[in-house]
Formats: sequence, structure tokens, C-alpha cells
Amino acid sequence: MDGILVVDKPPSKTSHDIVDIVRKATSIKKVGHTGTLDPMATGVLVVIIGRAARIGRFLELEPKEYLAEAVFGMVTDTQDITGKVLKKDNGKIALENLKAVISEFTGEIYQVPPMVSAIKIGGKPLYKLARQGKEIERPERKVSIYELDILSFFESEGRSHVTFKVVCSGGTYIRTLIHDIGERLGVGATLSSLRRMRVGRFTLAEAIGAGDATNRPKVASHLIGVDDALSQLTEAVVQNNAVGLILNGHEIGGSQLETIQEPAKPGDYVRIKSKDKTLLAIGQILDKDGLRIKPKVVFKEAK
Repeated sequence: MDGILVVDKPPSKTSHDIVDIVRKATSIKKVGHTGTLDPMATGVLVVIIGRAARIGRFLELEPKEYLAEAVFGMVTDTQDITGKVLKKDNGKIALENLKAVISEFTGEIYQVPPMVSAIKIGGKPLYKLARQGKEIERPERKVSIYELDILSFFESEGRSHVTFKVVCSGGTYIRTLIHDIGERLGVGATLSSLRRMRVGRFTLAEAIGAGDATNRPKVASHLIGVDDALSQLTEAVVQNNAVGLILNGHEIGGSQLETIQEPAKPGDYVRIKSKDKTLLAIGQILDKDGLRIKPKVVFKEAK
């Protein structure tokens, strides 16, 4: 059993809990996911099973879409509602001020990862250091915010509550985004709920619940094949005499290519297929004409 399973993670489970559920249901050891959701968050968790684990790195940085609810006038040590409250104040903000500020948080921005995160510094996850009451300097990370829209805005108990739609690059911390917007407005802000709606081409529409993920037949019926999962990548079809070279990890040249989709530029990853459309490997284009391709991940038993 190989493929991608989209699970709608409930707030009562961690991302690792979902992986364990699928591993137990399928009796397959090689199960992982392509991007952690915090325990309080819900929504799309992309689970990779069997040989599909080889393509995890090609999916991790796919754009992600979220619905994020924020409460202003509150700051916590985790930057979300589950943390210890560090500051609680009047959090009324003007909608026009908010609109002006969020324009500063679109495009490429820099974030300092929160201490309560799985990022490792010096080989130690930050969250373990945070549990010991330690805080260390963290390097900024560049991320991209493609869309940041206000969906709702209301006031309650002296604070403004806002729901945002966020479309961003992989590696973006939504709670840090909310925290930084609050700091910019001078009142602070905390993420109060988060739902991931989409990861790349994977949406809630094709997700199964955590309960269904315990059922092997249900899992099998919802698996997405590796080729379909990577449909965003250019397709390159090779001549029959190049199949063996690809499967042995050798670079091929233009004369061994049957067809390649355009546009194709150096550095792009491509799906390398045989003439009968069997997925052989994921390769990378080495030159500007797309006529040299080097396999990076080979599927020797691709179906």
C-alpha cells in the first residue's frame, strides 16, 4: 500500500497521533506526514505511506491555505490560546488600521520561529528547551505570504476578533504571523483557532476523518497515487532505451527524451515516465534547454 492520504485532523490529536493511527491500520512502518499541525489546529494533514514517503520533500513546501482566528489585546508564551497569558489588555483596533498593517505582511517576510516549535537548534527541539524555561536566540526565516485577507471582524469584551484567510509558503508559522501583526498594532494578538484548508492540491474535500483512518479498507479507498500527488510537476517521457538508465540513477540527454512539457527550466523537478506512462522517477533539469535530466528519486516498481 503506497500513496498519499489526506486526513482532517481533529483538535484532540497531534499530527504524530494521526501517523500512528494510519501505521496501525495499514500495518506499514513507513508512514509520515508533510507538515505538522499544532495540537489545537484542525484540517488538512497530508500523510505519506510506503514508497510515497520518498516524495515528502517535494510536498512539504507546497503552498498552504488556512482560516486563522485571532484575538487582539492578548499575548501568550506559545503565541496561541493554549499558552500562558503574558499580557492582557484593551485590544480594540480600528479596521482601517488593521487593513493598512496587514499589507506590510504580504509577499516575502521574515519570521523568528516561536520557542514552542519543533525546529532544532544545536540538535535540540526548541519546545524541549521552552519546557525547561529556557529561551534562546533563533535566526529569522524567510517565508512568503501570498494572500492575507480579512474575512470577519467584530468586538467582544473589549477586544477585536478577526478571522483571516492566509495562503502562504511551507514553513510559515501562522501564530507568529498573528503575533507579529498584533505587535505592529501595539496591542498584541494571539491565535485563537486554526484550520488548514489546503496543502498544495490536497483539500478538505478529499480528506477522511481520524476515525476513518483506523479502517484499512477506508484508507485504501482514499489513497492518492504518487503520480497524481505530483501532478504539479512537469512530465518528461523517455525513450525505451533510457528506462534502464533512469532506474539505475543515471543522467540522460536530449536524444533519450521522447517529450517534455513546457516550460522547463534548470532546477525544475520533473516526473520521468516511460512511453507507457509508468512513473519511473522524479528528476531534475540540469540545463536551460531541458535536455539533460538527473534522477533524484527512483521508483523501481512504479505502477
